[in-house]
Formats: sequence, structure tokens, C-alpha cells
Amino acid sequence: RWRRTEMASMLRTVAARVGAAGSRHVLAARRPLFAAQRRAMAERVSVTNSSDVFDPRSFFADCSAKGEEGIAKLRRSLVYRSRQTGWLETDLIMGRWAQLNIDQLSLDQLKQLSDLCEEEILDIFKWIVKQAPTPEKHDNEVMHMLQEYAKENPPARLPVGMHIKLGGAK
Repeated sequence: RWRRTEMASMLRTVAARVGAAGSRHVLAARRPLFAAQRRAMAERVSVTNSSDVFDPRSFFADCSAKGEEGIAKLRRSLVYRSRQTGWLETDLIMGRWAQLNIDQLSLDQLKQLSDLCEEEILDIFKWIVKQAPTPEKHDNEVMHMLQEYAKENPPARLPVGMHIKLGGAK
């Protein structure tokens, strides 16, 4: 924080001496240094607070291989991933469903949910509400449970007289 304040003060001083036009050149010359400092900080700081690198493709295998503790970690991460998809409607459907059902899922069903979470959000939503055909890869128990849940528990209640048709005729 102190360096940032000192640097900003120095840049203001230089800008005042050089004038407004010259200050743009000074700031442009400093940008690569700032970027290099940010990259260096990112390399030192681990997002997962661990020394090993997180790889989502091997996350399921890594967790399931560690016994009950690993499976519990997998369940927690799948609930989080289901709630934080990045699109509100999918967050509401998948997140609520995962929170209610995650403890009852078998290891095979956890794998199915893990594979589903790696797909594009809009595709997942269209498959769940049956606006698009579900690919064979994801036409499984978990998808059928999600589709049934979405049909019974829409993400938002519509005003009386307004209807949404889930999957089917246009």
C-alpha cells in the first residue's frame, strides 16, 4: 500500500512537471512494469492455498481416490460449483437441487454431476428445461433428476396467467 501511494505521488509530480501530454508517455512507459509485477505476484500466490496446482479435469479422480474425506470434499465442491455457474437461472436450479440431493448421490452420480458442471452454462440450462435435446453423454440419472426438479420447482414464480412451456412444442 505504501509503495502504491508513493508511486502515485511520484507520477503526479512527474505529470505536473512534464504537463498533461507528457504524463501519458510516462504512464505508458510504466505499464509493462506494473504488468510484470502483477504476474510475479500471481505466480507466488496460490488461489487454492496449496502448493500443488488445481486441475479441474482430474479433480473427481483425485477426490474419489482419497476415501470418505475426499468424497465429502467432492460433494462440497459440487454444491459450490452448482451454485456458482455464472448464470442466475442455472444457479437457482442446479444449486438448490444439489443442496437438497448431494448427500444421496452415489459415486457414479457424483461423476455424472461433475461432468455436467464442466459444460457450457447455456447448454446445461437448455438441457435441463428441455429447450434442446440432451446429448447422449449427459442423458443420465442426474440429468433426469435435474429436469424433474426444474419442472416442479421453476427458478421464479410467474404472475398468474403467464406460462412458460418447458421442453416441447413451439
